[in-house]
Amino acid sequence: MLKNLGTLLFALFLAVLVWVVAVREQNPPVEGIYKRLIVIEVIPPPAGLTTTDELPDNLQVHINAPQDRWDKLTPAKFKAALDLSNASVGLNEIPIQLVVSDNQVEIEEYEPASVSINLQAEQTLTLPVTVELSEQPALGHISRQPIVTPPTVTVTGPSSIINQVDKAITKISVRRAKEAVERTRSVIIRDRDDLTVSGLEVEPAQVDVIVPIEQRFDYKDVSVSAVVDGPVEPGYWVSNIAVEPATVTIFGDPHVLNALPGFVETAPVHLNQATSDIVQTVPLNLPDGVTVVSSDDQQASNSAQVTVNIEAIEGGKTIQRPVKQQGIDPNYDWSASPDQVDVILSGPIPLLEAITPDEIEVIVNLFELPLGTHKVTPTVFAPDGLQATTILNTVEVTIMSQPTPTTTPTPPPPTPTPKAVGGR
Repeated sequence: MLKNLGTLLFALFLAVLVWVVAVREQNPPVEGIYKRLIVIEVIPPPAGLTTTDELPDNLQVHINAPQDRWDKLTPAKFKAALDLSNASVGLNEIPIQLVVSDNQVEIEEYEPASVSINLQAEQTLTLPVTVELSEQPALGHISRQPIVTPPTVTVTGPSSIINQVDKAITKISVRRAKEAVERTRSVIIRDRDDLTVSGLEVEPAQVDVIVPIEQRFDYKDVSVSAVVDGPVEPGYWVSNIAVEPATVTIFGDPHVLNALPGFVETAPVHLNQATSDIVQTVPLNLPDGVTVVSSDDQQASNSAQVTVNIEAIEGGKTIQRPVKQQGIDPNYDWSASPDQVDVILSGPIPLLEAITPDEIEVIVNLFELPLGTHKVTPTVFAPDGLQATTILNTVEVTIMSQPTPTTTPTPPPPTPTPKAVGGR
């Protein structure tokens, strides 16, 4: 054994060498770039420090591994970390640590291997939010001071950027608005040159904005009610009356405007035994000193175009009905102007002859409407088989608080007179 020991060891070495060569020929090592990117986990810097530098999100690795390992390799087997926890203020060169869980995979190199990062002290600033309005409200309306919730925001970031901050703003459009505009809007940070500043954390990033819109005292929006006069030819009926514009904005003395209802009438359109549609431009009946104004705040035509549709009778009927409401808050009162509207019914004559006015209802929907004056489109409910429309497109509804009831104190009951017991 001793004489042959060298021979035995040499034979064992040759056997291992042959086995290694055979294995490598069957599963040869392959060197190259792993085509999938490895995500870099960033460990944040110490509290109070931050950076404006852009950090890499992933890296690419060059490896050496057997062929069968390449086929089974996934990004989850790699772990890349950029640890900033021990960095300090100023310029830092931080290496990226990369490890692989498969011991048969060798990491040759990877890119990037390190990151240069400049850390700065983190600062926080509290700013009021200013609302920038764009466009203009509807004619005769003005916007009031916006209400912002919350009124301030907290801005956090590197000191070099915080020093550039001048204001926090949000934008909202009030284009042609007649009622309060409510929106949720993003907050924008601006510098002294009114340029947007980025790279900051804003809390909250969005605010709720309410812009109150009020009508000027010398302006008023009113509906236009068409007036028709005279009968049509026997065998025909008025199937519809349309007016253009349906609403107008008028200008004049506030006392005169306040005395007006929520509508103005046209001069009469005379039917004169008509058998076909009538289209006429007629003046509006306006008080002295009151005019119609256009969207550019200039005087407009004090007239309207009335279209009266006249059809051969299938069956038609006009009924005047009171305006009712649904959905009003129990704590509110309401009123409608006008409080009655004309309803045009059409349908089979037997149904029209049998119908009673109580079967027709004109309803305005007041769900969720706040206190104030609103233009509401009424809905007409009629029995099946009949079609119903109102001559007036909109009704002016005023919602108001109920007056506080006054109570008269109840006097205490009179004290009973004692009765004599046992006397004569």
